[in-house]
Amino acid sequence: MAQPPMTNPTGEDRRRSPRVRLAIPVDVEWTGEDQVPVREHAETEVLNAYGGLLRMKPRFPIPLQIHLTNPRTSQTTWARVVGFREPKPKGLLGVAVEFTAPNQTFWGVNFPPLLSPSPS
Repeated sequence: MAQPPMTNPTGEDRRRSPRVRLAIPVDVEWTGEDQVPVREHAETEVLNAYGGLLRMKPRFPIPLQIHLTNPRTSQTTWARVVGFREPKPKGLLGVAVEFTAPNQTFWGVNFPPLLSPSPS
């Protein structure tokens, strides 16, 4: 029996978890270049079970490793910065983050299950 051809999924097919547009406050911490702790308030724009897109003041440098605290649940987690988006009209920078370890409960959101592809 021949195997189906290998495909390279794109977009939503590649996601491990559905994205949800939701504003959730989050505290972001890191150690600045001068070894002084920096704490910044942010808010999510889009999130999923593995990270999200944060809106925050364009304060640089933001390191690749940051510590997040959800003030609603007091949960904390480490994340890595995986990208930046242009500042929004309010001057807030989009910071894309991915949790360094899976944390399905950090945002306090029940994510819908991934839909299985329809059989051909």
